[in-house]
Formats: sequence, C-alpha cells, structure tokens
Amino acid sequence: MKNTILLVISLIAFCSNLNSQIESIIPSDKPKLVVGIVVEQMRQDYLDKFWNNFGNKGFKKLAINGSYCQNANYEYSLTQTAPGYATIVTGCEPAEHGIVSNYWFNALTGNKEHCIETKSYKIIGGNSNNISYSPKNILTTTFSDEAKLFAQGKSKVISISLDPIGAVISGGYTADAAYWLDEKTGNWVSSNYYIDKLPDWVIEQNEREMPDEYLQREWIPLLEIENYNTSQADSSIYEYGLDMVYKTFPYKYQEITKSIKDYELLKMIPEGQTHLTDLAVAALYNEDLGKNKSTDFLFINYSVSENIGKLFGPQSIEVEDLFLRLDKDLGHLIDVLEEVVGKNNILIYLSSNHGVSENPDYLVDNKMPAGIFKQHYILSLLRSYLKALYGEGDWVLDYKNNQIYLNKTLIEDSQISLKEFQEKVIAFIINSSGISNAISSNQFQNIIFSQGMPKRMQNSYNQKRSGDIMISLKAGWIEDIPFVCDHNSGYKYDTNVPLIWYGWKVKKQNIYNYVNITSIAPTISKILNTPAPPASTGEVLNSVFNNK
Repeated sequence: MKNTILLVISLIAFCSNLNSQIESIIPSDKPKLVVGIVVEQMRQDYLDKFWNNFGNKGFKKLAINGSYCQNANYEYSLTQTAPGYATIVTGCEPAEHGIVSNYWFNALTGNKEHCIETKSYKIIGGNSNNISYSPKNILTTTFSDEAKLFAQGKSKVISISLDPIGAVISGGYTADAAYWLDEKTGNWVSSNYYIDKLPDWVIEQNEREMPDEYLQREWIPLLEIENYNTSQADSSIYEYGLDMVYKTFPYKYQEITKSIKDYELLKMIPEGQTHLTDLAVAALYNEDLGKNKSTDFLFINYSVSENIGKLFGPQSIEVEDLFLRLDKDLGHLIDVLEEVVGKNNILIYLSSNHGVSENPDYLVDNKMPAGIFKQHYILSLLRSYLKALYGEGDWVLDYKNNQIYLNKTLIEDSQISLKEFQEKVIAFIINSSGISNAISSNQFQNIIFSQGMPKRMQNSYNQKRSGDIMISLKAGWIEDIPFVCDHNSGYKYDTNVPLIWYGWKVKKQNIYNYVNITSIAPTISKILNTPAPPASTGEVLNSVFNNK
C-alpha cells in the first residue's frame, strides 16, 4: 500500500513537471509577459560596430534568434528623448500624441512647460518638493493602457528607468507603478499618481543602499584598450568628459562625486545600468509578472547611454565599453526572464528612442560638412531685424528646440498679418549658414507635405504646443550646446535605430524593409487581440511572427 501511494505521488510530480516543460516549449495563445526594452541614444550601426566584442547572451542572442528589423526609423524631425518614448507606446507621430519635445514654450502662461512635470502630484519615497510627474500631457493612450482596459484592469504594468521621462511615458496612463532614481537620496521613487506608498520590495531594494556601494568603485575598461579598435583613442580631443575634467580611464567615482553631487553620477556610469537591471529582476519576482491570466507588461528604459553619449560622443571608448557592459546586464536579464516565465511565454522588443549625431568638430577635421548653429546669435540678429522693420517691441517671445515662438498678441495688436510676419522671419533666417529648412505654422496647417524633411517636420508639429516657425539644420550641424554631440534632427543618424523582436512565436530572421517605429504599438495590440491605441497609425508587422 505504501509503495502504491509513493508511486502515485511520483506520477503526480512527474506529470506536473511534464506540464511545466510543455508550457515552456509550446507558446501560449498570447504572450504572458511583454517586455519593452529601450536603450536611449542607440544608433542602428552600434550593433554592427560593437558586434565582435559582444558576448552571446545579450544583443547577439536577441538579434540572431529573433526578428531583427535593420531599417527601423522615426519619421519626424525633433528626435528628442520624450517623443521617442511616446511614439513607441502610442503608435503615432508627435503631431498626434502631443509629446513634441522634452519641453515646450506655453504661449498662454509665458513659461517653459516640461513634458511630464506636474504640481498636481507629489514624489513618493524620495526628495520632497513641489514637482512630481504624470503622463497627463500625452494626448492619447498607449498599447498597455488599451490592453489593461480590455482585461478589466487585470493586466499588471510596471515601468522603470533611472530617469522619470522614460518611466512615466512608457508606463502610460494605467501603469500600476512607474519607478525612477531620485538624484538627491539615491532611492527608487514614484509619484502618487500611481501609488500612495512604495511597496515593501522597493523599500527593500532601497535599504540595500547599492548606490553608495557603486559610488565607491571605479570605471576601468572591460577589455584591453587595443581591443576597442572601432573607437577613437582614450585621450581623444573630441570628448567633453565628466564635469569637463574627467576624460580618460580610470574614472574614480569618489573623486568625481566631489563636484558631481548627490547620486547624479549614477546616471552617467555603467553601474547605473546594473542597478536598473536589478530592479527589473526584483519587479519580475515580487510583482509575479507573467503569472496572470491576462498579459502583463514590464518596461525597462536604459538612459545612461544618453548621458555618456553626449559627454563623450559616438566614437569614444566610453560609449563602446558602456554598451559592452550593458550587453552583460541584458544577458542576465534575458536568462532570468526565460527561467521565470519561459522564452515562449514572453515577448521582448528592444529599440531606442533616437540616435545621435557625430561631433561636428570631428566631421570638419575629416573634411565633412558640419558646424555649430549659434542659435542665440541668430535670435539676437532676428530681433534687431524685426525692430528695424516693425518698430520697437518684443516680437519674439522665445526660441526652443529648433522653434521660434512669436508674440502673436503684439502682432495682432499692431494689425500685422501673422502670415506675412512669419514669411518675413523665414526670409531672414533661411540665409543662416546652418539652416536647411524653415516652415511656418501657417504652412503646416494648410499644406500636407508628403515626403522628405518637410514631412518629418510636419510630423513633429502640434498646433497647440509647437512654435510659429520650425527650422531644420543642415546634416552634421547641431545647436550650440555644452555637449560634443546631440540628437534633434530628421537625419538618419538620429532616426535609424535598432528594432529586435524576441520570444513568443517570433521568427528567426533579418528584416531589411523600411519600418516605422509607430508599428510597435499596433503590432503588440494585434497579437494580444486588444484595441490599438486610438491615434496609432503604424502598420502591423505580420511577418515578425509565426502564425501557425
């Protein structure tokens, strides 16, 4: 009798284990977990450039075993941090989702308006001040919003980043929580838009005080210097460096934190990426992601590459080494995801929110067309010109993000045609050596541009938030900023980014056809059989998945 009971117990255990193995081998009807990974300022060519130095568990594993879209692009001109995140999750251009830039000038208040800042909510778990963050400025819903609404709120949505922009915009309106790093305290924090208090598992992560541990270390190259043969020398003259002082390895964090205060440095070093990866793994376990009947969502947004990229440039060893270390973090993350949820139950997409330009000085020294656009000088000349033409008055209110905001109240009171005024401004500034295009709001509202840079500029234009004149600089040119490179154009180096799909029913293939990043959101909605975001315009990428 005893032997019979033991045999039954063994059979039950065997069947349970067999079912578990079958579930991990055979894809479920829908992914149990969608993981969106965004690596800021990652140009498409980085994958090819650093390929030989990558390991086999991170970027290579995704690209070789997934659907690798090598011609994925943004189709707008103001390629900044926030618009990229919003375009990915809404499936539409900035003209529709409204996040036209990181901030814009509000003509009604006369103030600069940040894309996610709000005084209506407060920070939970960190530095107390009058500003918090929410997704309220996004003019449409995201694919996870629609999926959660469809599932009657049963899907779980967690979004994390070192920077609040990535966390908040990716999470959308219905995220269960969005977490980011507070520079003052070094803690993971959130907003009471999402939660009233930090969950125990996040508090436990904060109590580990890993930022303090990380800032005791130093950054030395992962490989021998001679193995970084696709990058410039470590002592390159084309680098800005940390705090304009630290430009070569090794970077001793305790020394650098004497000038870069609090925990801001963690957003500029490889350990920041590892810290974020650890939070993602903790969220996976503690929130039971991928264990629900409805599909869950985890958004992981790596932003250290944005800060290091601007400080050192795309040709630097620092950028390459950062990506090699991120490759290891991704390998660890993928291993955990496959172990906990199963490769055939997760759907991963990896992309970037924009690319980056080269250092204009580097291009000029290599006999390439490039330059620095002196926006403050041009603005001063424009104001003098307008005063000479129309008389005394503050005719230009502001210049931000390649856009000129005119004093429309003064123009109207002076009984001057706004259209005529805009034409005068364009006729004057188009003579600047750095400008290739200048288009007025009147033209955007009355002409449908069908191709080229004017079309991409129009996709960045929103009637309520954009300026009266939008300009596009020539290829290779950037504004006069305290960095060695930038991203805010419609050229390939800013718009062409990786897009890799991996996991649930994803085919193993390279895709060379042109893909608009707006396709991510409707594609995910389609495979989940949930409504796409209402403003989405992207095409569903049917060829990515095995539909058998």
